This record gives sequence, C-alpha cells and structure tokens, in this order.
Amino acid sequence: MIKMKLNENYVLKTVAGTPVVVPVGEAVNNIRGMITLNGPAELIWKALENGKDYEDIVAELKAEYDAPEETLRTDLTAFIEKLESYKILEK
Repeated sequence: MIKMKLNENYVLKTVAGTPVVVPVGEAVNNIRGMITLNGPAELIWKALENGKDYEDIVAELKAEYDAPEETLRTDLTAFIEKLESYKILEK
C-alpha cells in the first residue's frame, strides 16, 4: 500500500456550487488561481483527505460510477500523476 498525502497548502472549497482547489500560503506562488474539479476528481480529493489508499479510492469510484474498473484505474492514475506534477500530492 502506497501512502499518499495531499500538500496542506491546497484546500478544497466550493465556489458557486463548483468544487475548486485553492492554493494557500507558499503554494500561491506555484499556481495562480483555482483548479476546478469535476465529480470524480472531487471524490478522489476527499478520499485522499481521509487517508484512503489507491485501492480504497478505486472501490469508492466503482461504487459511485458505472464505468469499467480499468477505465477508473486509468483515470485515477492520471489524476494522481497530475497532482504529483504540481506537487499537490506526495507519496
């Protein structure tokens, strides 16, 4: 099990009914503005906030969305890699 931890300088908020990630503190220098999340991305973010691991998140996605598991895994991996590239997620 690989532990994943969100950088505490990024906070999930809801703006006009839309989930967004807002940089705070030092992160303001890395990303200008907000990152808008869709439904699956919000689910993943909240799962990461709660300390869920990769397999737990796949199970949550399977329970919520009617999509092939392979697709869910591919999309989850791509989202995690994107978060890592912005130093929002650490392993």
